[in-house]
Amino acid sequence: MKNILTAMLVALAWLVPQAFGAEANELTARQSIRINATPEAVWGVVGDFNGLPRWLSFVEASDIVLGTNNQVGAIRRISRRNGTKVTERLLERDPYNMRIAYTYVDGAVISSDYFPVLTVKDGGNGTSVVEWSARFKRLSYWVDPPPPGQDDKSLTDLYNGLYKAGLESLKRVVESPK
Repeated sequence: MKNILTAMLVALAWLVPQAFGAEANELTARQSIRINATPEAVWGVVGDFNGLPRWLSFVEASDIVLGTNNQVGAIRRISRRNGTKVTERLLERDPYNMRIAYTYVDGAVISSDYFPVLTVKDGGNGTSVVEWSARFKRLSYWVDPPPPGQDDKSLTDLYNGLYKAGLESLKRVVESPK
């Protein structure tokens, strides 16, 4: 009897993988921009974990709610202009390589397993290249087909659009005269 039950469970797991924790597709988004400023000047803006409202137009406010700004483990609460809020944890901040990585903690998240990275590199001749990339999975990945607008392509397009707009805003802020 025990062997029959085991065989049935194995068959069910093979036939209906969603019932046993099917994996979501890992998605990626990546945008970059050249900025007419030194990497140090750009890092001075991007490297401030709590400084998003200074350059990211769709962020209204950011507050450190746990830990210390720019210290790994710090948590910031972001208030978006659309009225939603999300908290994010600083995973890595490397001033030498000008790299910052973070993830969602809770709130109005847009995806699951979200791991974005911002890097600043020397673009030569006093310029910088900033790249914003992420890997993530869609919410409700176990639903097939997903709810309208929550499919893999829509989510990837959303992040690519947000990153492009964010980097363009960063460029305007950094390149504008003080």
